[in-house]
Amino acid sequence: MKCLVCFASFPGAGSCPNCHYDAAAPDAQDPQRIVRAREEFRARTLAHAPGTRVTAKDRRGPWLGLALGAALFLFWLRACSSFHFF
Repeated sequence: MKCLVCFASFPGAGSCPNCHYDAAAPDAQDPQRIVRAREEFRARTLAHAPGTRVTAKDRRGPWLGLALGAALFLFWLRACSSFHFF
């Protein structure tokens, strides 16, 4: 079964072992209850470190580092290839 709150897969029916959402409850399919449970799960799992979400700056950092490395490599390649021994 796939949990409606945390999307974890687990065998059987009943409550999820990850977020403890009871999928066998009578109102388990209620969209408002699912959204509320998702918000509670996010708040509970990030309560110890609320700033741990990945930002756009964090995603751009490695790519900027890769671009800088490629630019330095091309600069080094260009500078060393123009040197003649004789």
